[in-house]
Amino acid sequence: MSDAPPSRPRLPLPRLSAPAERTLAGAGITDLTQLDGMAEKDVLALHGLGPAQLGVLRHALTEAGLAFTDPIARPTPTGRNDNTALAASTVSPRDWINSLPAGRRVEDGLRLLALFDEVTGEKATMWGPSPSIVGYGHHHYVYDTGREGDTCRVGFSPRASAISLYGLLGIPGQNDFLDRLGPHKTGKGCLYVTRLSGIDEQALRDMVDTAWARGDAG
Repeated sequence: MSDAPPSRPRLPLPRLSAPAERTLAGAGITDLTQLDGMAEKDVLALHGLGPAQLGVLRHALTEAGLAFTDPIARPTPTGRNDNTALAASTVSPRDWINSLPAGRRVEDGLRLLALFDEVTGEKATMWGPSPSIVGYGHHHYVYDTGREGDTCRVGFSPRASAISLYGLLGIPGQNDFLDRLGPHKTGKGCLYVTRLSGIDEQALRDMVDTAWARGDAG
């Protein structure tokens, strides 16, 4: 029998920019476990991988129970908002939903409003340009690039093409939740479903509950 330690299961790299993906592939890094124990400064030194992409990798490692070593000092929050287009407004979320042009969007929007209201126990606020995002809570973020701003902790928007769900990715047990949820797509920090009737609403409720319980840590 071999005394060699069992190999760890392979873990895919998170979604990165094309230059970052090429950089890691060129360095022979095709699996998240290969980054476990590497010094952050050594990864950042790879040409084509900047602070923002390093942050994506750091988050993915943390979610997998792995970590870089020798962490680089991160920017200190100043409280400023570099993204003034995304701000809270005084528009009534219910009035905004009722003003949507399609009946399906209104129906799904009101159901989501009731779901998020119940799970969070918070009063909804409209966010964003126009505004067009029904949000709950407040989160001040600071990127590794030093850019910072304000957003809601969780939220939704029943758009014409799909329902956008905010703050529900990167939570503990994400993959299990998404398997239960049903048909969906994911983007940069956003989850998309076509309509509520096509998904498991209990799975969505559980995701909102988990994301909200995480507080401002996300």
